[in-house]
Amino acid sequence: MNYHSKTNRLTEIFICDLAAERFGAEAYLPSEQRLAEQYQASRNTIRRMLDTLISDGTLLRDENRRVRVNPAQPQKNAASDRQQLNFAWAYAAYPDPMVSEVSSGIQDYMREKQLNLQLIASHESHETVLNALGHAPQLGFDGVLVLNYRQERYDSTIDRLLDSGIPVVTVGPAGKSRAGSLSGDDFGGVFAAISRLIEKYDRPVWFVSAPAVPADLENDERFLAYTLAMRNAGFGDRVEEYNCMVLCGDAPKYWPLPQKLFRAPYQFSPFLARMQFPASVFCCDDYVANRLYLAAHEAGLKVGQDLAVIGFGDLPFAKRLDPPLATVRVDSRSLGYQAARLLHRSVADRLGTSVRLKIPAEFIERKSM
Repeated sequence: MNYHSKTNRLTEIFICDLAAERFGAEAYLPSEQRLAEQYQASRNTIRRMLDTLISDGTLLRDENRRVRVNPAQPQKNAASDRQQLNFAWAYAAYPDPMVSEVSSGIQDYMREKQLNLQLIASHESHETVLNALGHAPQLGFDGVLVLNYRQERYDSTIDRLLDSGIPVVTVGPAGKSRAGSLSGDDFGGVFAAISRLIEKYDRPVWFVSAPAVPADLENDERFLAYTLAMRNAGFGDRVEEYNCMVLCGDAPKYWPLPQKLFRAPYQFSPFLARMQFPASVFCCDDYVANRLYLAAHEAGLKVGQDLAVIGFGDLPFAKRLDPPLATVRVDSRSLGYQAARLLHRSVADRLGTSVRLKIPAEFIERKSM
C-alpha cells in the first residue's frame, strides 16, 4: 500500500475516534510521537494526517503549535455512510466439520452485533486467498479473520495487512506474524490425554503426526505436550524412537473429506511393523486416527486391545468408529465466536498490541483406549 492510501486509512480511523470522543476532555490532542505509538504509524504519516484535517477545518493548530479539535465544526464520522463495520473471514480449506463450526461461530457473533461479514475462501489453493487478502485495504474491510497456517507466506501477508492499518486476528496456530490470535489449548488437552494413557497402561506412547508441510515439531504444541508427558512418566529417552510421521500433503487434492479419511492407510505399515503389541498411540488428528484404524484392521489388529488409540478434534465420525475413538475436543464454534469478538474489540477499541487467547480443550475418553 502506498503512503497516500495508508494516510487515508489512518485518517478515517482517527476521525472515527474523534467522533467517539476517545481522547476524553483533553484540551489538546496528544503529541505526534504519542499518536504514532497509539496508531502504530510513523510520525511522518501522523503529520500528514494532521495537516489534512487542519486544512479542512476539522482541527486547529494554535500559536504554540499544539493541535486541538475545532469546536466550531461538528465532528465528522468517516463511517456515517455505512451503518455497520465490514469484516472478512478468510480461509483456504475444503469444508469440513471444524471449518464449518468455526464459520458458524463467527457468523453467530456478527449477527448478534449486526456487523457485515464477507468470505474470502478457496477450496483449491492458498494463493487464491492470500492474493485476495492483498487487496483487503481497497475492499474497505475494517478487520480480517484468517484461518492460519504455520507458513511464512501467511505471516508476511498478515503483517502487510497490519502495516496497512487493518487489524487481523488469526484462528488456529498463531504463527510468527504480529496479529492477535484465538486458538485452542492444544498443549493442555494433549498433555492430559497422553498422561492418562500412560497412567492406564504404564508404557510409552507413539506420537503420529501428519504435517501439511515439512515438520516443525519444535513449535508444535501437541508435540511439546507429548514430550513433557513422556518425560514426566520417565520415558523421555523414548521420545525420538516413538515419534513417526505420516505424510498428508499440502496439495488441494488432499483436502476433500474422503482424502482426509481414507488416503494411504498403508503408510502406517512400517510403523506397525516396528511396534510391540499391545501399544499406545496418539494421532495428531481424528483423520489420521481413522486411517490407523483401517491399517490396523488390514494387519489383523484390534483397536482397544492391541492398540490403544487417541485422536484430536472430536469430529462427528469419532464416536461412530468401532470402537468409538478417544479424542481431545476443542469447541470450534466457540473458537470462531471468540475470534470474531476479539477482532471486533481490536477495531472498536483500537488495541495497540496483539492479543493472543486460548480456549480450553477437553479430553474425552472412549473405548479405543
